[in-house]
Amino acid sequence: MSDTDVYVSPTRVPATIALLLGVIGTAGMAWSFVNGISAALDSSGSGAGAYVAVFLVAAALVVAGLVISIVCLARGLARGIATLALLVAIVPVVAIIVIRIAATA
Repeated sequence: MSDTDVYVSPTRVPATIALLLGVIGTAGMAWSFVNGISAALDSSGSGAGAYVAVFLVAAALVVAGLVISIVCLARGLARGIATLALLVAIVPVVAIIVIRIAATA
């Protein structure tokens, strides 16, 4: 290897992908939720259909990140990054549960 080559440990790649999926999914869910509520309550707009679609795609990214991080933890690959990815992916799940409980109370 020369001085300009960058070595990336192959054990960190899946955990990093899980972290990226969790961060992108969480941000997408938060953005689409807030803007979707505004669009649904605004009578002059075209509705919240696009925001619902973005929310569902972002939720799929979060679930994928959650699954990949659990697999990384089970295999013992990059435990620190995988644990961080797990925590990031659990945040929107907990937020949805809290919102659901608050809506029924």
